[in-house]
Amino acid sequence: MKIKIVIAGGTGFVGQGLIQQLSPEKFEVHSLARHEYEPIEKDKTIYHTVDLSKPQEWKHIVEDADWVIDAVGILLPNPIKGINYKNSSYEPAKYLIDQIVNQKNTKFLFVSANNGPFFMKPYMNAKRAVELQMKQDIPNRSYIVYPGIIFAKSRISSFVPGLIMSHMTKLPYFRKLRPVSLKEFSTEIELILTGHYSALEQQI
Repeated sequence: MKIKIVIAGGTGFVGQGLIQQLSPEKFEVHSLARHEYEPIEKDKTIYHTVDLSKPQEWKHIVEDADWVIDAVGILLPNPIKGINYKNSSYEPAKYLIDQIVNQKNTKFLFVSANNGPFFMKPYMNAKRAVELQMKQDIPNRSYIVYPGIIFAKSRISSFVPGLIMSHMTKLPYFRKLRPVSLKEFSTEIELILTGHYSALEQQI
């Protein structure tokens, strides 16, 4: 049987990287996202346009999932649009956790962060708040990965700094920023989904 994966934020940069990695021969992949998305021709993912704050729209999708992956989140807030870490990082994760609590076998994988510069402290605080919540509510079914900057050629804004930092990881500061390519990150996630250990589960 295929492994059923539900990716919250499946239309985003990280979510799409995971979708490209997960073979439809092995995985049944569902994406939950607020906005409609037009997939490429060979994409076998099932896309659902939902509001995570309204579980009635999506709880039936995760009820029999083997894994729910939280790839939702923002790097920086936008006060003009009313986007902040609480409503765009912590609360989406809490909605997912609240649903998974009522299930027996579904595992939850959260994309956290290893470290960040001092001005990213609010971002890190939001990540740690989710970690605390999941460890409290679903301790035996919680998995956390700790990447730093995730980069790929498809996103130049992350690719150039990520590539530079990846060549500077012998220095302690840059090692803690933990640059990882989107392809490497997605490969590590697949390891976890198939019952193996990933180095990204260890914070450094």
